[in-house]
Formats: sequence, C-alpha cells, structure tokens
Amino acid sequence: MNNKIYVKRIVIIILLTNVPAILSLPLFYKEALGWISGSIASFINFIWLADNVKKSMRLLETKSKLNAVKGTLLRLLFLAVYSAVIVYLLRPNIVVFGLGLLSAQICIYGNEIYENIKKSKYF
Repeated sequence: MNNKIYVKRIVIIILLTNVPAILSLPLFYKEALGWISGSIASFINFIWLADNVKKSMRLLETKSKLNAVKGTLLRLLFLAVYSAVIVYLLRPNIVVFGLGLLSAQICIYGNEIYENIKKSKYF
C-alpha cells in the first residue's frame, strides 16, 4: 500500500474516533474532553512522524539517523509540553486522555487486523 494512502487512512480513522466523543460531550464531559485532546495530540504526532519519515527517505544514512533522533526528541518534547498544558488547564480524565494519546497506535493495529482478515482465505 502506498505510504500516502496509508497515512490518509489512519488520519481519517483517528478523526472518526472523535465523532462519538464529540457527541457524548454533554453526558461525559471529562472523558470526552480527555479522548478528544489526546487524539488531537496523537494525530499531530502521527502526521509529524510520517513527514519525518518522508523527508528521511531522500537523505544519506548518517543524516537520516540524525534527522530521526532530532525528530523523535522534538515530538516527545511536544507531547510532554502539550500533555502538561492540557492536564493543567482542562483537567480531563487522565486515563482516557492517555488512551487518546494512543489512538494512532490503536488505529494502526485495527487497520492491520482488518487488512489481514480481508486477505485471509477464510473470509
């Protein structure tokens, strides 16, 4: 599968997971707020990672390693600062916020399971 199509598919799935959270905002405010704010950070992190990988494909090995380390440290710093600000200002449900931060990974696993089932000879 083309990398651009794969990134687009994961981004769409991440954004679609926010629909139930937005709809449940009046009933479960702190939980919905936690999921939405966590998945926004996960979305930004995933797009940033995909962009770093795309840029690293054209570089030499040493520059690619340096770019990967720099990109990882910047993304982790962003996540730490973003998380601290969100937890301090909005005070969401911290467990759901953490799950929202994992939404890109959850979507990737879900997509891979779906693709493997679709390719299986039993389905």
